[in-house]
Amino acid sequence: MLAGAVTVTSIAGYVALSFTINGLPTYPPAGWVAVLQPATATDTDVVQLLVQARTEAGQTRAAYDLVVSGPRPYTGDLLIGGSARLATAVPDPVMPASSAPLRIQRIPDLIFNYGAVINLGAVQLVHISLPVVSPCPAQPGGLPPGTLPGVSAEGIVGVAYGPVQQNWAGPAGWWHGPHISQAWPLTGAFPGVPADALGDFTAISGLSGSWARPVQEYTQVGADDIPVTWSTDSTTPAASGPYPLTWQSRTPVSPLAQLTDSPSLALLQDWLVISAVGLGIAGSMLASLLFEWLRPRLQHAPAASNSPPPRVPAPADRPMRFSRDSLRRPSHRLACSRLQRFWGGSSAGRRGTAGGIASEVARLGSGRLSALVSKAEGSCMNATSVGWRQDVPVAVRRSSKLIRR
Repeated sequence: MLAGAVTVTSIAGYVALSFTINGLPTYPPAGWVAVLQPATATDTDVVQLLVQARTEAGQTRAAYDLVVSGPRPYTGDLLIGGSARLATAVPDPVMPASSAPLRIQRIPDLIFNYGAVINLGAVQLVHISLPVVSPCPAQPGGLPPGTLPGVSAEGIVGVAYGPVQQNWAGPAGWWHGPHISQAWPLTGAFPGVPADALGDFTAISGLSGSWARPVQEYTQVGADDIPVTWSTDSTTPAASGPYPLTWQSRTPVSPLAQLTDSPSLALLQDWLVISAVGLGIAGSMLASLLFEWLRPRLQHAPAASNSPPPRVPAPADRPMRFSRDSLRRPSHRLACSRLQRFWGGSSAGRRGTAGGIASEVARLGSGRLSALVSKAEGSCMNATSVGWRQDVPVAVRRSSKLIRR
């Protein structure tokens, strides 16, 4: 019982560890974040849309900021949809405590017309107003790659409805694997709309008027809470920096990432080796116990067939066989000839031959004559004559019976 329990436990542990180590989680559903401004607004300002998120105590805390630089005041709306919407707004730790928090307006159904109907569903709207905007820093030849403009900023922080990362989990979430998938919100565009579509978007429901995306827009998505002990397996698109994991682009971006918790993976691999060794030892014990249990039954198993074994005749009963050349011996020919005349001839001939056999018995003795008859039987059975093959063996068999009496 102990060996069986250990074997079953080792098998279950090995299978569970294998699935845990190799299991890849699916990507969580990603929401979207975009900026709209009135279609009549000037495009002299440069807008940067910054999205950051971190997982804390099973919740995703997201921060959506709009950073603007340019020669004019800026007015626009930050739209948040899908799982990126905020369930609860919290104070922004970066902004001064004296600043008033931004208000979240909830739109139950936002619909635009852009060649076709675009139904964005339930959307959160945060109105951004920057009466004072700092000018863009002067950079000869434009901004270098990886540098995002922006001095004046407003944003909002809160707990998002959906997670941005997801671990592989066992049944009912009892344990988690070392692989993590991250899906960040689509930043800078609407879902289902081409990334290069800037507008005009004509509002049908939820808003009024015509709206457009900023012409000079930068997007940045950052994951600054990834531990340094984690490894990055893959990113789509390629990340701008490995740590912190960051994507920067002048076009809309929807990042995906596959990560691995390296210390957790190493620990699980050690347990997998221990489980494999235990499985081998327990399997050997169980096989030995089964062999000891089955061996007495195999020894007392009935024979496969109830028929008696074939009888092997005793050496004395086996007739002696000779080749055809043995008939050349005079003694053998004499015995066969006399026996044939005795049994195949007339009554007088049988009497005469019987007398000759009797004299042979008296001269040679019954034992030697019996051997002679047996030799004659073997010689006659190998004879080539048809008559000998038919008549002589019968005479030999009868003579054998007579002599053995």
